[in-house]
Amino acid sequence: MALLGLVLAAGCAAAADTSSDTSVDHVKVDVVFSQEMIAHHQQTIQLAEVAAERGRSSYVRELAKKLIPEEKADIEMMSSWLRSWREPLPPEPTTRMGSELKAGAEFDRQWLKELSGHLEHGVMMAEEVRKAGRHGPTLELADKVVQAQKAELADIAEHAG
Repeated sequence: MALLGLVLAAGCAAAADTSSDTSVDHVKVDVVFSQEMIAHHQQTIQLAEVAAERGRSSYVRELAKKLIPEEKADIEMMSSWLRSWREPLPPEPTTRMGSELKAGAEFDRQWLKELSGHLEHGVMMAEEVRKAGRHGPTLELADKVVQAQKAELADIAEHAG
C-alpha cells in the first residue's frame, strides 16, 4: 500500500510538472487560432506583396515592406507550436489576396481599405482566443496582434482620411 501511495504521488507530481509546461498546456481554441491566424497572415503577406509592387505612395510601400517580415515571424512561431502539438499546418491559400486591385491612381486607397478590413478581422480572431485560450504564448501573441493591428488601423485611418 505504501508503495502504491508513492507511485500515485509521483504520478501526480509528474502531472503537475507537465501542466506548467506551456507546450502541453493548450486547448483546441489555441490550435484553431494558430491554424487560422497562419492563413490570415499568409493573406496579409499576399496583400503586402501586391502593394510593394503597385503602391504609389511611400506610406503604402513602406507599410507593405514592414508587414511582410513581421507576419513571417509570427507564422514560423505558430507553425512551431502546431508541430509540437502534432497538429496539421494549414494549406497555403488558393486565391491570391489583393490580386484584384488594379494599379493606378486609386490603388492606394483601395488597398488601405482592403487591408483595414483584413486587420479588423485579425483583431476579432485574437480577441476570441483571449477569451478561451490557455496556451500562454498564444495569449501573448493574441495581445500583440490586438495592440499592433489596432495601432495600424489608427495609423491607416490617419493616412487614408
